[in-house]
Amino acid sequence: MKKKKLVIFFLALVAVYLIYNFTYKEEFTYLAIGDDLAKGHTPFDTYGQSYTDFVYDYLKEHNNEVKINKEFIEEDLRIKDLLTKIKNAESQGGKTFTRAIKEAELITISIGSEELFSKLRSNYELYKLNSQKLFDFIDEMTKEIDELINEMKKIKKTEIYLIGYYNPLFEDDASESKLDSIFNYLDIKLKEIEKNHKIHYISIHDKFKKKSNYLPNPNHAFPSLEGYNYIAEEIIEELD
Repeated sequence: MKKKKLVIFFLALVAVYLIYNFTYKEEFTYLAIGDDLAKGHTPFDTYGQSYTDFVYDYLKEHNNEVKINKEFIEEDLRIKDLLTKIKNAESQGGKTFTRAIKEAELITISIGSEELFSKLRSNYELYKLNSQKLFDFIDEMTKEIDELINEMKKIKKTEIYLIGYYNPLFEDDASESKLDSIFNYLDIKLKEIEKNHKIHYISIHDKFKKKSNYLPNPNHAFPSLEGYNYIAEEIIEELD
């Protein structure tokens, strides 16, 4: 009798397994978070393809059921805005943001560039750069990013790719070394966040500095299609 019950139980398990495998479709969700950089702001004040679109195209080649969530890509989105959404889950879209994180297998974040660009411009003068104010700002900015990543990891320990920053100013020789030291300092702070939270940090400052075709318009801070494609390639290399 016991043997018969065991056989029935085993057959039931096999049936459940087969039904599950025939009806279940694995869905891979890519959550793209960010400001104008994630949205694809071009050097000529229009919108086109961003690095998020190139990454999505790559993912589609490797997973038929992949989908992208762009609900949290907004112009001038600030780090503080996302922290508010997480901390006030019952209001300001927090519940939706938390759910989006839970559903995601992959998250990319590019945020704070507008704040950084604005701070750079306001502290930049010919042959003079107020470095200390910018270092203080970076300390505050990276502290907020650290807090944001920490809160996101509490919701779900998913794969997070944090996109770095580049210098949008066409500097002269006198200020170039100062600007380099500021972006190198920012790199160090973001690499600390990468290590502490076990995320992926995509540093782009050096390559953007060397490739003038990535920032073809001196009067506009956003990348060309080649620049966006480069960011995507760096993410994809990490994915592989």
